[in-house]
Order: sequence, then structure tokens, then C-alpha cells
Amino acid sequence: MSEYILGIDVGGTKIAIGSMDFSGRLLESSSISSVANSAHELWDRLVVEAKSVVGATTGTMTGIGIGSAGPINVDKGTVSPVNISVWRDFPLVDSLRSTFECERVKMHGDAIAMTNAEFHYGAGAGSSNMIGMVVSTGIGGGLVLDGELKVGESGNAGYFGHSTIVIDGELCPCGRRGCVEVYASGPHMVRQAKNNGWVSDSDDFMDLADAARAGDAIAIAAIAHGADSLAVGIVNVAATVDVSLVVIGGGVSRAGDIYWEPLRRALKHRTEGIEFLSGLDIRPAKLESEAGLIGAALAAL
Repeated sequence: MSEYILGIDVGGTKIAIGSMDFSGRLLESSSISSVANSAHELWDRLVVEAKSVVGATTGTMTGIGIGSAGPINVDKGTVSPVNISVWRDFPLVDSLRSTFECERVKMHGDAIAMTNAEFHYGAGAGSSNMIGMVVSTGIGGGLVLDGELKVGESGNAGYFGHSTIVIDGELCPCGRRGCVEVYASGPHMVRQAKNNGWVSDSDDFMDLADAARAGDAIAIAAIAHGADSLAVGIVNVAATVDVSLVVIGGGVSRAGDIYWEPLRRALKHRTEGIEFLSGLDIRPAKLESEAGLIGAALAAL
């Protein structure tokens, strides 16, 4: 009988659940909203959906892999996603192990999971060194150095979204000020556009991108500022670890040229004076929306 891994990708606005075989192929998948009034409400909803995916998958489940928005604590098996306030120090690993009677439960940060998936099966396949970035409701990252995925001592390696790019800048949801995330995330770009006069009932970044494509100057400026903020963060990391390949995934990255063109211009400008980054190669994630879920499942392999 075939074997598979259950993958759980915990994001800021939704949790994806899926089954994956050992070749990296998704068999079944589903998702739930991560918005909830309590930790138990969200947990109960997750269990129902996960059991549904397991029930629909033929074969034997031999492990559970988790990719979660950070910060996480690998030693304790807990998650405290910045954008899921009800899950502070939530014992996700032990809860899954007990509920599904499965000892093989492993966890990575969500951006580390995406990086791992893209390194094995996506835009980074064949490389030895790579920076992965997720740009969405929040911003995270992951590192592959000399062919090895790096997770760090606490499991939070690549926590780029909460590095400071503006001293004493805007307050970030994480509690610090001036983080990359508070300037470069999708919600921030929408918020900045509205503060500067963009009129819309939508808080969706894709609607902002549509307005920019239609020529709205405020929308264009907001996206350019967010892209430049991300470029500063990328260059800081790339220069620190001496890596020239950056793979970028997440909802914002799927907006097309209206986002990628200002990002490439910003990176060209921000790498001036750093000769070894003159060939910095940025690529869109190849696996797109499946990267996080595949990477989550890979944690158990």
C-alpha cells in the first residue's frame, strides 16, 4: 500500500492542508480560514478539515509535516504566528501527534518550507545556494547554503521580514519598529495607498495592483515603495550570506510585472556599490500556491 505525508501550511489568513506522496506530488488538498475567536475554535476547524483530507487519500499516512508563519519554537513544538493572535505558544506538534496518533510530526517555518519546496522541485532546483522569500500578508524567508536547508537553533532562520530597515520606524504587528514587513507586505502597500488618497473599499493587494495597471499614480507609488523596501531587506541578507539567487513566492509576487518591474529596478539601485551582488538573480516561485504545502510536508521527510 502506498504511503503519504500529511502537510499543514499555517499562513496569516488561511491554513492549507494536503496529502503528498514521497515524490513531492500533492494527492488531496483543502484549506480553512485562520481567522478565529479562540485557539480551540481554530484547532477544532483544522482537525475537521485534516481528517477530511486523510479520509480522501488512499494509502497509509506515515508522518505529518508543518510549515507555520513565525515565530515558532521547534524544541517545544509551539507556534505563535504574528498574524494569528489566538495562537500564542499553541502546542501544534503535540496536538497533531495526539489527535492523529502519529509520532512522526516535524515543523518548519512557513517560509523555510516554501524555500525547501522551491529548492527541491521549483525555481531553485539545481542550485546550491538560495534565498527564499514569501511576500504576502507577512514576509518571511529561508536559506539554503552549500546544498543544505538551514533552520537555525530555534527553527527561525530566515526571519528576514522582521529585520529592521527603518530605525524607530512604523510599529510592526510583531511589536518591533521599522521591520521589512511593515513596509513591504501586501496589506501595508494597500494601507499606504489609502493614506495617500487612493479611494477603494478593498483591502486586497491585487485590487491595488489592478489600479496601478490602470495607471493610478497613487497605487503605482505605493507598490514602488513596498518593492523598494523589500529590495533593501533582500540586499541586506544577500550581502550577509553571499548568495546571488533569490526565489520569491507569496500572493504579492503573483501580481505580475506591475510588481516585478519596480522590484527589479529597486534591486539594481540597492546593489550599487556591492560588486559581488551585481548578478543578483531574482525569480518567481515556480510552485506558486502549492509551494508552502509541499514544503510543509517535506519537513516530515
